[in-house]
Amino acid sequence: MYKKIIIYSFIIISFSSAFNRLYSFYPHGDSAGFFIRAGFPTQVSLGITGKFDVVPFMFGGILNIGISSTGFAFFGVSVSADWWGLKHRLGMLGDSHVWIYFGPGAEGVMEFGNKYWNIEANFRLPVGFSFIVDRDWEIFLQAAPGLSVIAVGNDGFRTFGWYPRSSGWSFSKFFRFYGDFGFRYWF
Repeated sequence: MYKKIIIYSFIIISFSSAFNRLYSFYPHGDSAGFFIRAGFPTQVSLGITGKFDVVPFMFGGILNIGISSTGFAFFGVSVSADWWGLKHRLGMLGDSHVWIYFGPGAEGVMEFGNKYWNIEANFRLPVGFSFIVDRDWEIFLQAAPGLSVIAVGNDGFRTFGWYPRSSGWSFSKFFRFYGDFGFRYWF
């Protein structure tokens, strides 16, 4: 048992030191930036993004504006934290280093409208492409599918899209999909 732990620890340390050399082109430190989001079910957002060097998460704060096909509108805010478990350098595109990143995250959402309110916690799994234009500038494009874990609002309580007291299961209340485009400055 202890031999396996020692062997696996050695393998993990060896791989992590090898990957650190690959990360030399990726900016380190603190970052801040802006992005635009389009999402399902019908939502447009403007957000800020950033990272603190001492914390392994990429954070986001989003101002949501949603319009449904029936003309219903809402306003909301959300915050997210993503851990990029995988960062891999794909190569060069012109003078830019191209990276792919992938990892789990969480998001808290508060939405309000005319006789409407909703507060929810979501699991998300962003995958994105990052273009390091200069040593300090990053342009990113990411897709972030997600699942609504738990929510409460004027429609009642729901978990994983299921309303226990009323209408049953709803796909649009369970599945979330976001596409983000933006930039970060690393300092």
